[in-house]
This record gives sequence, structure tokens and C-alpha cells, in this order.
Amino acid sequence: MKVAAVRGARLAVLAKLVVGVAVAGGALAGCGRVGLIDSCGSTNQACCPGSTCQSGLRCVAEACLAPGQVPIDLVYRTKADVLFLVDDSPSMEPMAKELRARFPQFFSVFSGLAATGFHADLHIGVVTSDLGAGATGAPGCSRGGGGKMGKLQGVGAAAPRTCLRPVGADYLQYVFAASGDGPSNLPAGQDLATTFACMASVGGRGCGFEHQLEAVYQQLHHPAPGFLRDDAILAVVLLTNEDDCSAPVDSDLFDESRTALYGFGDSYRCTRYGIVTGSPPRLPPYGASGGPLPMTAPAPNPGGAGPGKLFDVSRYIDFFTLPAAMGGAKANPVDVTLVGIDAPATPATVLLSDPGTPPGQPFVSCPQIDERGNPPCAPVLQHSCQSPTNASFFGDPSVRLNAVVQSVAHGSVRSICDDDYSGAMRDLGSQIAAQLGLGCIAAALPPDPAQPPGGFLADCTIKDVAEANGQQNAFAIPECTAPATTFPCWRVEHKDACAGRSPQGLGITIDRNGAPTPTNVNIKASCKTL
Repeated sequence: MKVAAVRGARLAVLAKLVVGVAVAGGALAGCGRVGLIDSCGSTNQACCPGSTCQSGLRCVAEACLAPGQVPIDLVYRTKADVLFLVDDSPSMEPMAKELRARFPQFFSVFSGLAATGFHADLHIGVVTSDLGAGATGAPGCSRGGGGKMGKLQGVGAAAPRTCLRPVGADYLQYVFAASGDGPSNLPAGQDLATTFACMASVGGRGCGFEHQLEAVYQQLHHPAPGFLRDDAILAVVLLTNEDDCSAPVDSDLFDESRTALYGFGDSYRCTRYGIVTGSPPRLPPYGASGGPLPMTAPAPNPGGAGPGKLFDVSRYIDFFTLPAAMGGAKANPVDVTLVGIDAPATPATVLLSDPGTPPGQPFVSCPQIDERGNPPCAPVLQHSCQSPTNASFFGDPSVRLNAVVQSVAHGSVRSICDDDYSGAMRDLGSQIAAQLGLGCIAAALPPDPAQPPGGFLADCTIKDVAEANGQQNAFAIPECTAPATTFPCWRVEHKDACAGRSPQGLGITIDRNGAPTPTNVNIKASCKTL
């Protein structure tokens, strides 16, 4: 049912997602070929079904398909809204610092594309994992619904005093141009990488019961004005070294006085009431597991019925995988990218040790539970990864987080235990760029008999569609000459980024002579194909 709904929604919104559709072969009898012939009003050139005749001269419709023809996703989009969740709990600062240092690698992907004529238009925001801790709060945690409340951090809590927030908003607006900075809201005298570093300097004084998924959920449900755009893809990046502990604001799970019910008041409560293990599934033990827990999964908690005490992960999976018409984040769920820079979900092993062991230090086993001892002896979750060269880079099993990240079509996980995030940040940029589409032509163009083998005929119609005051105005873009003298113009060419996305490795480039695509313009394209 869910798959069918998503598939139906995808077809319903195809025209709104800057999709071009090819018209193969000849036109339908009595049908003006939209975008190719542009005429109507006579018995031989009537408009296609579903289109209208404008002033007796032009057929206006998104597509006209003969029987058996297939629409082509010729996506040429430039907009991406990127939300970074940066864990601000006490153990995270070394990893957050590495993220800030490697952000230029993320930008380098889009700078390289700008040099080829593709100008990505990004909105970038930062939230933290601190949403407080239930009805009572906890040491270092406000009550639930407090903390940073999922709000965008224009300047992080631990940013240098010299830091300036983006102009007019608590998020970055930046268009990559071939000649350097394009339109942006960068503060005067502060470059792109520095501005992001100021936003992401969230520090390590946030609540230790991290609500990563709920913080993202709250921002995307109550976004900062202008941050989210209907015609942009959505990318969410979660940088954290512990699993999600998102719970209702009235939860008593974090109440320190409830040791008899929930056990010692530390983050193992999140594990014990956030995942299940084995067959049949059951909550993890309050004691040593004697080895890795088998068959771990998020603990069900539908409607608060348990056995888990955290939000059921279906709250987040549905949000990211269903279309907006059914309560999802985007009209087309394919436009959602999730990336977890976290720890692997396995192995998940429970030990008896001192919960106060300093971050990155090895747990030393103790013989039996003694919650009042000095130091106490209680169940702790062993790290599922740790850098062999830098012990401060470690992570606990991300069972809930990775279940959500891997539920979407474009979800991926990178290890937080790698002490160099250069590759992860480049991959993130490439993943978002691939989602933007880059104008790859997903069907074969006809061969050109006048050219050597591999030559092709590019019979395309490309239009800038400007939106203003609820009205759309389309402007035809001409094909580029050699050399190009009129701008904007388009050309079809081989693109490395289109390998695997186009049978001939071909894509459309819009050449604006170094200028970015205007912010109120979408591009609609169609090409005649085999």
C-alpha cells in the first residue's frame, strides 16, 4: 500500500518537479507536438488532450505522449535545502570540530560543478540534539521541549565572539558561481566555510539524552521562515556518536528518582527502552549481555503502547518516505536524502562498568550491579566503533538512527569513528549533486548518421520558466553556437556525473556565461529520443 501510494504520488507531481518529457517519433494524428511544433487551432494540428490553445497559436501542456511512450526524468534542478544535526552532548566536540574543518570538501563539489555551468543553490541550516529530557529533566538537561528546541543555530553556542550570523536569517543562502561567490547572505568579511563553522560550533553542553530525530522533525515541521523550498530537494545529515533517544515531552524515562523502575539514570535507559533484541523480540537486559545482542531493532511503541518508551521510529520513517499529501516531508519522497555520520548498529554489547568512565576511555568491568557505589557499577553499552589512532572518535550502536536513515531511497551511513571526514564530506556533496539531476538524459538520443559512431542528434526544447505573483512565463533558450555568443544557451554533452544515469552518459548544460540561474526560475526541458 505504501509503495503504491508513493509511486502514484511520484507520477502525480512529475510535472511540478522540473521534469522534461520526450516525444518519440511522430506526433499523434491531429495533435500539436508541445514544445516541438507549437501550433494548434486547425483540424490537423489540434492540441493534445489535457492541453489548451493559447491565442490560437500554441499548445500549452507539460507532455503529449503517444501510446507506449515513456516519460523521461530530465531533471535540471539547482536547489537543495540541507539540514545538519550536530550532536551537542559532552562527548562530541572532537568529532564536531572535524566536521567543521572538512566542510570545504563538501563545498568543493559544488564549486567544481559551477565551473562547468551548473550553479547549485543551497540553503544550509544547523540544529542540535538538545530538546531537554522528559517531564522532569535530568542533570545537564532541561525539561522536555526545552534545550535548543530544534531551532536553527545562526551562531553556535560555542562559536568565537568574532562570529557573525548569516544576514537576515539563521541559515545560509548561497548560490555557487563560476567566478566565486554568487548571490548569498554571507555577512560582510566572513566567507562561506567560516560562516558554517560559526553555525556548527554548538559546543558540548547539551543534554546527554540526545533527541536527534525529534530535533530534525521539529525543525522540518516548524521551519525557520524561508528555509524550506517546495522546489528544492531535502538533505538531512546527522552527526552523532550515540543512538537516538527521542521521547515525548511528558515521559518519565529520565526521572532520576525512578531507578527501581528504569535502572541507573544514564544513557543506557535509552538503549534498554529504545531497542529490542532476539526472537521473539524483547527489551535488552539490565545486566551484562555476555556478548553481542542478537537481532537488534528499534523497540515498537505504537501510540505509546510499548514495550518501548521512546517515539516509535515509524513517526520518522513515515515522514521521510511518504508524499506530502500523506504527511511526508516532500511532495515526492525521492527528493529526500538522509546521511548518518554515526556508529554502526552492530555489535551491540552490554557490560557492567562505571557509567562515569571518561569519553573515549575503555570500560573496566565490575562484578555486580551497585548503583550507589563509588564509583557505581551499572549496565553500559559498549562502543560499536572507535578510531585506532584517536580514542576520542568513538560511537555507540545506532540502531534507531540507522533504521530511519536506511528507510529512504537515498540514505547512507558513514562512520563517525573515521578521524578524517574529508571523504565523507565529499561523498555528501556528490550525493546531493546527483539528486539535483544535473540534466542527465535518461533515454538514448537518436544517432547522427553524419557523425562518427557514437554521434547523436540533439533535438531539444529548453525553457526558463519564471514564476512571479502566481503567474508563469516561459522563455525559450536557444541551442549554443560554437563558440557561444548568446546567453543563456544550452548544449548536450558527455558528463562524468551522468555515467550510470544516461545510456550515453549525456546531459544538458545551460550556459549562462558564468551567471547562476535566477532564484525565481525553473528549467523545463524535453528531447526527442529513440
